[in-house]
Amino acid sequence: MFSLTVLPRGTLSTALCLLLLRLSRRRSRLQRGLWALLPFLAGRCFLAWRRWYSAYGRHPGTAQQRALCFNPSVQAADFEERFIGKASSLKPRYDFIVIGSGSSGCAVAARLARAAPASVLLVEAGGEAQRSGKTQQARQAFSCWQSEIDWGFRSTPQQNLLPKGRVLDLERGKTLGGSSAINYNLWVHGAPQDFDRWETQYGCTGWSYKDVLPHFQCLERVSPDYSEARGKEGPIAVAKLFPALEEVEDFMKACEENADAQRVADYNAGSLAGVSPVQLCTDGTGGGRQDCFSTLVEPLLRSCPNFHVISETFCRRVLLEGSDGLKATGVELELRSGKILQVQCDKEVILSAGALLSPQLLMLSGIGDAKHLKEHGIPCVLDLPALGRNLSDHPILPVLVEMPDGRKLPSRFQNSCGTHGVYFWQSKIGQSREERLGKSMGSDLETIFNSRIELSLYPKVMVHELAALLSKLTADYRSWLPLRFLSDLALQWGRWKERSGDGAFSKALELMTILNHPQSRGAVKLRSADPHAAPAVDPNYLSEKEDVDAMVEAFRRMLRIFSAPSLAPYVYAFHPATPAVDATEAEISDYVRSSIRTTWHYSCTTRMGPATKENVCDPQGRVHGVKNLRVADAGLMPEVVSGNTHAACVMIGDRIGSFIVSEHAPKL
Repeated sequence: MFSLTVLPRGTLSTALCLLLLRLSRRRSRLQRGLWALLPFLAGRCFLAWRRWYSAYGRHPGTAQQRALCFNPSVQAADFEERFIGKASSLKPRYDFIVIGSGSSGCAVAARLARAAPASVLLVEAGGEAQRSGKTQQARQAFSCWQSEIDWGFRSTPQQNLLPKGRVLDLERGKTLGGSSAINYNLWVHGAPQDFDRWETQYGCTGWSYKDVLPHFQCLERVSPDYSEARGKEGPIAVAKLFPALEEVEDFMKACEENADAQRVADYNAGSLAGVSPVQLCTDGTGGGRQDCFSTLVEPLLRSCPNFHVISETFCRRVLLEGSDGLKATGVELELRSGKILQVQCDKEVILSAGALLSPQLLMLSGIGDAKHLKEHGIPCVLDLPALGRNLSDHPILPVLVEMPDGRKLPSRFQNSCGTHGVYFWQSKIGQSREERLGKSMGSDLETIFNSRIELSLYPKVMVHELAALLSKLTADYRSWLPLRFLSDLALQWGRWKERSGDGAFSKALELMTILNHPQSRGAVKLRSADPHAAPAVDPNYLSEKEDVDAMVEAFRRMLRIFSAPSLAPYVYAFHPATPAVDATEAEISDYVRSSIRTTWHYSCTTRMGPATKENVCDPQGRVHGVKNLRVADAGLMPEVVSGNTHAACVMIGDRIGSFIVSEHAPKL
């Protein structure tokens, strides 16, 4: 018999070699399979090491860094190179520099570029995949998760989720167009009450609904069948899914039957509450995704010679001077080539890198909590403790059902991920909060109906199922190498299922409920002083009991909707993890804590308001205590809007841009 006692002294590799030799002599099927798997494992390890070595020290936009993503799905040929940042093509100084080309960044840059003859530089760390099939066909959005065009952020361990310490993937677009190129493609203004509270409750003068509505109107282009209050000539086309789907009509009937819902012809016309088909950022029935770079920026490039765009260019920090008060004078950039240079700014630097990256960039520049900056050896030039705090995100809770045999919904739609109907409503928690505060709060919950789910979701589902299987062993399915290998196998299996055209998703329906008014607040902090290191993001999900109670109520309502006469014929069985109708409060609470995930609606980390210890920027986006430096993204929100945040982010960029143009108009 083989015995470890006869092993000669030496390294662990010697023992492994002898063990494998012994295994090779066995005849069992399992051991032969393990032996056959060894070259594959060795090859995967070598390729992983080579990718890491090639990417070491390079900025996140480069092809080498993109190759490190968890879910490689975007082909190298899909990346264009029209705007690659080069020292020879950059001017030494610009009037305005905008960092980040996402929903807000494109809007503010476009507004500034139209104010000729101002010179504007739009900087994007990611590449140019905004015109690829993966992005233009919104149904492929799931493939973009943790891919080459995603920053690939992950949360810190969440102590209020199950398993305790669960780590969530936090997607963020990393390409021209930012998250507008990889999101679910929904267009939701938010509730009028949201913006009115920004002004009355948080002191954000100029942000009431009547103030922001003209910006929504000038940005959107909707079909004539929508309300007259909507924009008709803007650059972003908004349309319903066509043709109308039978199951969406049945969903709306079910909400009327078992949830006392009222139908709403246009939820962006001034009142969210009710049920209706979704509105999508799509150009008609056959058009592609309306990402912000393609719709807002690219049409201006030929007519605005002073408008420059650079991609694969990483902003390391904002340049600050403090001789007569702190002032932003430019930015430090890292090009794809690795060259680091400084570009001066004559008027203003605008950070539109999003609610996760804008705070990190400010901290790297020496602005933030002095104690936190000291921990990472960064000299503090402005002590601003509120920076990075108040992080808010909409948690989302799914309920998945299988349809009976013989019932399938196989058709796919280019501009929809399967999200076809939406129901905005108010929970008992929301009602009591409204009574307590004495003000209208609007719909605090949003239930979304999914059908004809795209097959590209398979890899994500497989990884989620693996995480559930491993939940008793680990809270993070990617915490160490063997689990990362299993996750990789799950991804490969999901891709095989996608390619094989498996019909499981054609037999699936899903309801998901978003908590629009979460009370839990998290934070964004630095992991290190290295600009390339991802920020430490703690959403602190479900830390407030009110959030759990609202989601428990949402779960019960989703079950009622599924049991309504109009939807009941679609339901054969629920996902095995779903609690029964008569489950206890504790059982449903556990399901909520084990099932919720992000909707990518990170906000409030640089929130605006009067100059108090709770706020980072003033109501015009200017960073308190710094001249010529503004933020224009979801971080400005004092409270996250109801519903999907993309439309509100575009509006924020356009409104901040209008503030800047008005302020500098006499000098332009």
